[in-house]
Amino acid sequence: MKKILFAAIALFIFSQCSEEEIVPQQTETSAVEAADVLQEATGSMTISGIYTIYEDIEDCTTCTYVVPAKQALVDGNELNLKAGSVICLDKAIQYGDVEFINLEGTEDSPIRIGLTKLVKSN
Repeated sequence: MKKILFAAIALFIFSQCSEEEIVPQQTETSAVEAADVLQEATGSMTISGIYTIYEDIEDCTTCTYVVPAKQALVDGNELNLKAGSVICLDKAIQYGDVEFINLEGTEDSPIRIGLTKLVKSN
């Protein structure tokens, strides 16, 4: 019985992850800071993916995809978003909860998410 208990405890201890393995390396703005900045524009925001950053988008012509009002899910696979894509949230829209999934940028070319003011054409 002692051997089984010892083996179970050893297995449990060795199967634990260290914090370094769990926390991805942040590039520019942390997810917490991004959530704070976007809190005014969205109800809540969830991002699943790698090498995805928040930054202000000054030039709306760089937007690969603009999230429409009332859209709750942005799927990178469905929209064919690649490394270097720019996802824009219009400053003029009050979004609800928005979830971003399947976003896969690279270290050199991250996917960027940010607020921008869209220019309306007449």
